[in-house]
Amino acid sequence: MAKRVRTAFRLDEPGWRALVAEVAAAAPVWSREDWLNLPVRDRVALYSASIDHRDVVDMLAESRTVHGPSFLVERGTHRIRLGEPVDAPDWMFVAQEHDLVARVAVEVAGSSPAYVAGTSFISGITFDPTADTVAVEATTSRGTVVPEVTMRPDAVADAESGERWADQTEASWWVRLDLDRSEPITLAVTVTVDGVVRRTEITIPALDERVRSVDVLATDAGVRLTADGVDLRVAALTQEWGSGTSPLSLDAVAQRFGTVATIPSGRYAVTGDVPLDLDDPEALCRSLADRAIDFVDLFVTARGWSPGEADVSLVVRNPIPVADRGRRRQRLLLDEIREHAGPLRERAVVMCFSGTGAGDSVAPIARGLVERGIPVDWIVTDHSVAVPEGVRPVLLHSREWHEAFTHARYLVNNAEFPHYVRFREGQRYLQTWHGTPLKRIGHDIENSRLTAGYTAAMEREAKAWEALLAQNAYAAGVLPRALASGARTIVEGYPRNDALALDGDDGPVRRRTREAFGLGDELVVLYAPTWRDSARDARGRRAFVSHLDAARVHERTGATVLVRSHSNAAAGRGLLASPGVVDVTAHPDITALLAAADVLVTDYSSVMFDFAVTERPQILLVPDAAEYRDERGFYLDLHEMPPGPVVTSTDEAIDVLMNGDTSGADRTAFRQRFAPLDDGGATDRVLDAWLGPVSGL
Repeated sequence: MAKRVRTAFRLDEPGWRALVAEVAAAAPVWSREDWLNLPVRDRVALYSASIDHRDVVDMLAESRTVHGPSFLVERGTHRIRLGEPVDAPDWMFVAQEHDLVARVAVEVAGSSPAYVAGTSFISGITFDPTADTVAVEATTSRGTVVPEVTMRPDAVADAESGERWADQTEASWWVRLDLDRSEPITLAVTVTVDGVVRRTEITIPALDERVRSVDVLATDAGVRLTADGVDLRVAALTQEWGSGTSPLSLDAVAQRFGTVATIPSGRYAVTGDVPLDLDDPEALCRSLADRAIDFVDLFVTARGWSPGEADVSLVVRNPIPVADRGRRRQRLLLDEIREHAGPLRERAVVMCFSGTGAGDSVAPIARGLVERGIPVDWIVTDHSVAVPEGVRPVLLHSREWHEAFTHARYLVNNAEFPHYVRFREGQRYLQTWHGTPLKRIGHDIENSRLTAGYTAAMEREAKAWEALLAQNAYAAGVLPRALASGARTIVEGYPRNDALALDGDDGPVRRRTREAFGLGDELVVLYAPTWRDSARDARGRRAFVSHLDAARVHERTGATVLVRSHSNAAAGRGLLASPGVVDVTAHPDITALLAAADVLVTDYSSVMFDFAVTERPQILLVPDAAEYRDERGFYLDLHEMPPGPVVTSTDEAIDVLMNGDTSGADRTAFRQRFAPLDDGGATDRVLDAWLGPVSGL
């Protein structure tokens, strides 16, 4: 029953009423012990459901999926505060043993001696170094040692803790283990906070005798890695950055598909032909902030082994001051800015794919706003996102971002803003969305896996929209219902396709993109499949599902195959490149890739409706159509009016590429139905429809 209450946000009104009746009937027979055996969010949610307080149930579900288990536990009383006032009996808020969970993160480097750095706390209780303790035991077959634990403050570790309410700056420590790592070490970490004692065991793997030390040196341009002549590799997002042999130079600014940009933020595994370790394991005695290499637009920190990670990693983070990083500091920063908010300003804040992109329809709209004299702040996750000329890049979660969003009159997005934003009266929000849907989206998905946090955020977003873009009349009939939008729908074509429509078969975008890949007149095939809801890799990330053997396509046809994973599955795609095959997942502009391609191979992706502008050949490779229909559902029958042949195997796709399309698909009719307004002038028409025409432009 608790699980059903957690997902009650998906229920319609009759379903909610039935659940309330069921919970209300069962609640009186539960003992206090029954209630307290449940996690605090579940017991409060069940109680709230029993008295028909749906707003509280929805708030708790959203908080769970957005903030995880984080809440505040008062020292001394162990009373829990959930962050919002809730009408429930006081005894429900007294923390039970199962509510008080230890969080332990460790990092290991070196052998004989080994050094371990860690952060350990009880979630929700602020660690007090004058009263709380951390103890460590290390055990091998030779016995157990109890090293001295040195506590030290670490603001970066606090920012990485995930805590929204408790300050864990003082919960960091390090130890020296006078053991060699020729065999695994069982590390037992005991944390005692406000009388709560928790013990966690972690197995540190043995170091192979072939291990080589990786030396990470700061240079004027970036970092330089050496490892005694061992070939090194760095997992990265592009082929241009992050592969090579020792010594390996990783520039803070690098070429990405012909564009100069900084290294994307994230954690990168450093690997080699032999096991690796940090050259300076004593670095773990210093805080993460002190260990970081400081560049203008990013920080780089070499990290040792931790559970689930490589023996050596490089952590790249954007240059937001540590005083503003992490959930707790972000909450305080937001409160400060909202308290002192001034009137709206004649500026625009735009965002593309949660800050990871700088294209889609957002880019031409942003350029159009600048032409109208409206300054534009483009929100980016880091400075690897190269924004259009004339706009100001602003880091997501920075103080500047919060200030910009709070005071901007104009908002443009192709997805959603962060869950915590509050829209202000007078803000004008244009939602461009990001494609004409073939597959069901939003509220039209049966048995949706969308979380409460995402669902609540999208509902708030839709209420704030002034206008919603649709590429065509068909999309205009689908998007408002699926996205629960009451905004007016603008149907003037897709701004993102203006460049594609104007470029033609030999335009500057096509030539420039092909030149960036070193392509001549050979056949270029772009394979751009969408993502699958249920496909996951071993780490739980969405897996890249490919039904095209791109290498075989190259071998049989001589074509160069550009492979672009959907951004939702990019992290789990593995190595895609091989002779004649180029991984273009990290390319910043799908429109440029479409312009460069002679043939598009896709499945259920909305790119088919964009590529229709060119009237070039398309192939729909859909061997899992029945499964996808049952899992996600379609709005259209793929076979009713396809843009090209519908095939189920690589061999069939190769046959089409070599012998031509004999399916009878009418690409002109497909364009006339789905892209009739994509004529190169959509941006101006959309801006006129949204803001009104401007004389002289």
